[in-house]
Order: sequence, then C-alpha cells, then structure tokens
Amino acid sequence: MKNQCIISTSILSSNFKNLHSEIKDIEICGTDEIHIDVMDGEFVENLSFGLPIIKTVRSSTRLPLEAHMMVNHPIKYIKSFADAGIDIFTFHIESKSPIMKTIELIKKQNLKVGIAINPDSSISLLQKYIDYIDRIIFMSVYPGKGGQKYIQSTEDKMIEFLSLNKNKNILLGVDGGIKSETIRGAYNAGARLFISGTGILDNELGYYGAIDQLRRATLN
Repeated sequence: MKNQCIISTSILSSNFKNLHSEIKDIEICGTDEIHIDVMDGEFVENLSFGLPIIKTVRSSTRLPLEAHMMVNHPIKYIKSFADAGIDIFTFHIESKSPIMKTIELIKKQNLKVGIAINPDSSISLLQKYIDYIDRIIFMSVYPGKGGQKYIQSTEDKMIEFLSLNKNKNILLGVDGGIKSETIRGAYNAGARLFISGTGILDNELGYYGAIDQLRRATLN
C-alpha cells in the first residue's frame, strides 16, 4: 500500500440531468472509485441521494461504489444499499447505530467496511474497531456540504493514528477539499485514498486532466 494512490470521485456536485453519461466520462478519465454521499437531514443538515440514484450509478459503471453514510442510523440501510449494488459501506463513528453490530451486518452482506471520522472527533474512538474494518475516512471538512476548505490538521490526526497502529494493514482515506495543492500533504501523512468532488467535476482541466493532476501531485 506504500505507493498506492486511489482516486475516488464524489458525485455530490454532478450534473444529474446527464448522470449516466457523466459517470461514464469519469470512469473513462481514470477514476478508481465512485463516492456517493448519503445524507438524512439529521446527522447533517442536508438531504441527498437515495436508492434510485444509487441504482442509476450502479447501472452506469463497473467501478467500486462507496456509500458514505452521513446518517444517524446507518444500520437501517445496509441491506437495501447492498441490494442496490454498493461495494463499500462507510458510516460515521459518531452515528447512533451500535458500531460493532453495524460492522457485523455490513460484513454479512459481503461489503467492505469503512468508518468515517469527523474533524473534531478523537482518533481514540477508532481503536477498538480497526481490526474489523477495511478503511478509515478522515474528514478534512465538516460533513454535509461540498466545496469547503481543506482542514490541514487532518494530516496530524492521520500521522498520530499511524504511529499508534504501525503494524495494521488498513486503508486511510481523506474526504474534503482534496485538490492538487492539498493532496500531497495528505499523501505524506499516510492517506492512500483521496475523495474529491469539485476538485474533479468543476476543474477547468476537465475530468482527465484533474484526475491526472491529482495523481501527479502525490509524486512531486
């Protein structure tokens, strides 16, 4: 995992009039995953995608789909989202569902398990679960809104986490404000999964140029 760089495109700011063609274009241009933000209007203020959108995205691509569940009770959605074609089910450590039971139910659906953690939450919340999950998503913005500024102190949290878990084989991701000027710091801190929405979809370089620019920025 040392030199890995996984680019995941968040479709929160996609053009939903042409969602199918946009997903195909993102895939052709080299993204590794599609990231789907699901909001319930309670855990965060906004509402977002439900099952119809997920089914549309699934029918449009063979890429791995990650559902990022910004909801109070993620455990309620596991079965229906698995049936809709999700590959990775990521829920927040701050949610109200029992964490270990949620992990177990995700695994029963043969999905990969991710846990997301908010900028203000302590990494100590993660420790008892890291042997049971596949990835941790460090939020580098406050969840619920796109286009926020990258919180650089997220890098310190990842460095601290890795110092406490040197022998653990777990994928670290960063979500929020990922652009060519921020990705290198996150990479150096240990992230290998980079979730970007506006940094790809609203980039003047186009999708291919934006994704290529992100990859190159991790090498400089």
